Amino acid sequence: MKRSYVIIFLSVITTAVSAQTIVYDMTVLGSKFGKMVVSHKVQDSTELYTLNAKGKATILWMDFENETIQEVRYKGGKLVSSSYREIENGKTKKWNKVSYDGHQYQVESQSGRRSFSEVPLYSVISLYFTDPMQRSRIFHEAEASYTGLKRVDANTLEIKNADGSRSVYRYEKGKLNTMEFHLAIATVYMRRTDS
Repeated sequence: MKRSYVIIFLSVITTAVSAQTIVYDMTVLGSKFGKMVVSHKVQDSTELYTLNAKGKATILWMDFENETIQEVRYKGGKLVSSSYREIENGKTKKWNKVSYDGHQYQVESQSGRRSFSEVPLYSVISLYFTDPMQRSRIFHEAEASYTGLKRVDANTLEIKNADGSRSVYRYEKGKLNTMEFHLAIATVYMRRTDS
């Protein structure tokens, strides 16, 4: 009898939780300089996304060490919280935290505090796991605000960032396979390591 309860309990847990992890190699100027790991975990109506990108490179005789850490939580298909931190050469360059207080989203960042009321249903971190189809706007966690999303062709998306840079996302067979981040100093390329 106890064995039956254990089997039922384990089957309920396994069906209620699903997780996916994707790894990307990062290259700049033709050289691999790091990895990015993105995860998506679903349990009941809660979705947790995490991202950790870490790399070290020498560009134009300057050493750069960069890490980006992100955690995004959705419940019932709506954003509940988001945190973003970018560390460059050991110092926090950019950060923000977004949390829903029941009425509005409160934002704390290196630029100060603010709030907004539009509910994010889809955000940049979602791009790693699903094609946004016909969306023309997307919530950008790194900026803690909305930005335009342009479909270049059937498999390619482009985002213009607040700093003037642009990001290109390319899908193959429904999976996000490669990305390009066109920055002021260089273009960073990312390629999925599993196909």
